[in-house]
Amino acid sequence: MRSIQNDNQLLYMEDKNQFDPIKFIKKVLSYWPFILASMVITLGLAHYYNQSTPSVYQVGGKFMITDNLNSNLIDLTGMPQGSSYQPPGQNISNQSILMKSKPVAEKVLELMDLSVDYFEPGVLADTELYKSSPIFVQVDWNHPQILGDKIKVSWTDQESFSISFPGESYFKFLPGLPSEKIELDNFESKKFKFGEWIDFPLAKIQIGLIENASEGEILIQLNTKQSLLGKYAGENLQIWPIDQTSSILGLTLNTSHPVKGAEYLNNLMEVYMGMELEEKNRVSKNTVDFIDKQISGVADSLNYFETSLESFRSKNKTYNIEAEGSSVYKAITELERQLSQEKWKRQYFTNLQTYLVRESYDQIIIPSGIGIEDPVLNDLIQNLITLQEERSYYLNTLTEASPLVSGVTRKIEDNTTLLLEALRNINNNTQNLIEDLENRIQTAEKQFTRLPTTQQDLIKIERGFTLNESIYTFLLQRRAESALAMASNTSSSRIVEFAQPSDQPIIVKKIAIYIIAFFMGIIIPVAIFSTIILMEKKINDPAELDEELAVPLLGKICKSKTVGSLAVLEQPRSAVSETFRSLKTNISFVIPKDKQITVAISSTLSGEGKTFTAINLASIYSLNSKNTILVSCDMFKPSTLKDFELKSKIGLSNFLSEQVNNVDEIIQPTKFPLFSIISSGETPPNPSDLLASKRFGLLMEDLKSKYDVIILDTPPVGLISQSFELLKQADLTLYVLRYNFSKKEYINDLNEIKMKKGVNNIFAVLNDVSDKHLTHKGFSYGYYQEAGSKQHKFKKLFGRNNAAL
Repeated sequence: MRSIQNDNQLLYMEDKNQFDPIKFIKKVLSYWPFILASMVITLGLAHYYNQSTPSVYQVGGKFMITDNLNSNLIDLTGMPQGSSYQPPGQNISNQSILMKSKPVAEKVLELMDLSVDYFEPGVLADTELYKSSPIFVQVDWNHPQILGDKIKVSWTDQESFSISFPGESYFKFLPGLPSEKIELDNFESKKFKFGEWIDFPLAKIQIGLIENASEGEILIQLNTKQSLLGKYAGENLQIWPIDQTSSILGLTLNTSHPVKGAEYLNNLMEVYMGMELEEKNRVSKNTVDFIDKQISGVADSLNYFETSLESFRSKNKTYNIEAEGSSVYKAITELERQLSQEKWKRQYFTNLQTYLVRESYDQIIIPSGIGIEDPVLNDLIQNLITLQEERSYYLNTLTEASPLVSGVTRKIEDNTTLLLEALRNINNNTQNLIEDLENRIQTAEKQFTRLPTTQQDLIKIERGFTLNESIYTFLLQRRAESALAMASNTSSSRIVEFAQPSDQPIIVKKIAIYIIAFFMGIIIPVAIFSTIILMEKKINDPAELDEELAVPLLGKICKSKTVGSLAVLEQPRSAVSETFRSLKTNISFVIPKDKQITVAISSTLSGEGKTFTAINLASIYSLNSKNTILVSCDMFKPSTLKDFELKSKIGLSNFLSEQVNNVDEIIQPTKFPLFSIISSGETPPNPSDLLASKRFGLLMEDLKSKYDVIILDTPPVGLISQSFELLKQADLTLYVLRYNFSKKEYINDLNEIKMKKGVNNIFAVLNDVSDKHLTHKGFSYGYYQEAGSKQHKFKKLFGRNNAAL
């Protein structure tokens, strides 16, 4: 039956030792004043941050991307141009990435010149002055400059000004070198002239006065290109497709100045359209440049033959060719015209091969632009230009090693291989045609030799003139077509909605900061106190202790505010005395009042207040007319009991070792009525054996016949196993745990004493409890006056409380 009862108690304790989230939350919430203070602090910091940080405004615009970004070549010859150009811009996300890229941002920043910001000083936050500053600053970026915090420019007249550095962190900037922090605390402010360059080791700037302000104070901040790119090409700029079925992009920019932000977005859209138009005109310009080079050579030849023809006719008075010469002239002229065109094509193919080998893709000319009819060649070149432009788009934001760029590069290499193979075949065909034309010309020239010499000479000159004139006319026509195509090019994209400055800041961001601060004010202390609770190894909650104990918590002893161990005897009306009276009353419910009782006082380790409890519990009984004796059984670490001023050192060890045979010889009376003491005596070599001896049992029988109450101050059971022999002599055992000192694992030790070792008459006492845990019907034990409180406060600063004895 007893085994079943112990097993049930073990199961009950295991169930109580499981983690209880409700109880854990209650413990955390018990720190609510600290949580409330944390919330007030974080919300105050959030309010200060919102007030001291410049307001953020959001400006937005809309921009449309069309499907075709290719150059708008116009083919006036009516020749087919192959397949249409499919740009990478069909992927709208690629275009949004391109618009956010740093190369585009650099062009916009160069256009706007935002290297200097101007501010009007404020109490919590400075107000930015965009295009309304009374001064203008020019910066020499080839010279070291001061970056970081703001620079103050002050003037009291229109002639000179002074510079100071009110910020906390400044850096020295020099292009190409890392920035280094500098100290400007000892900087001596000097007077400088408006409009003159200020040149000193840390800066080179020129400040001019725009408005006729007799005095003023302006803060300036210098911005490098990298810092501006981080601000305008970073997370502050968002570009996204407004709808999946449309090619319209939405643009928003978070900025501290709405006018500046709106101008940046509008310039961004304008610059992007300009870059797009520039890319579209590149092919047309290459075609015009190529034709111009050809025209330059043909024009010289045409002038030469024109002059020669006029001179020959004037000299020989010959203006017409005879019928036979005319037919020969026409045949040779047509063959030479065809030959010149094929040679011109071969020259184009040769140049194209050179561009492909050199990977000079930006110089490639589309064949259809100069009248070369070859659908396969046109398609291959169009595809190559498309891939190259796609690769250029990706390289604005990606590296060569990225998967997208690598994939396009492989496609370019494959397309180039196909194009070179096609050029070799076309070159072979062209060479064969040229050789055939040359042979036919040679055959025609044999008939030409039969003509008179004068006709031969005239025909030769006219042949040259006609041939160059036809080539010149052909080139002029192609140049006009290319120039017209370039002139008619327009940007495929357009601005749908210009950005407009907004007067309303983004309230959501400030509200979000308050919300974040509110939750941080809760989370941080809760996390700290949760960690403290989870990491806490000491007993600091009587209620939790009572729940985890397998034995009743018979009493709670408050923290003693008197010096010494005789708290009850010296201050019988103190709070600690009342807690001992309460403990005595609770003992009376366990053992009848009129019965002689023996109480053993023990603990897990030394320092938990075992001796202090034993002394004062014995004192309470003596004050209640009970003949009481305190037996100090801890011979391992004898208590001095110096507060009783005992005269003899003979004690328990002397009796148990048979050095003294009469019990009365070891009993020492005190100056307090009905209170006697048996000290531990001298430390013996075998205290454990003495405590387990029959002689100790004889001693207890003798004492029980003489005293109403026997208090046994036993050794700690956590250190001395023989202490359990002493517990058998007691009617009940009080196991002392000390508040905020004893570890929680000691609770399991106490539970095992009851459930595994079979000590059923054991009860717990919590010593040194804080006043906040000692209340009765709403009244604290602090109600009682402590005569020695002042002395105790002084003692507390320099020594430990005797409650730990």
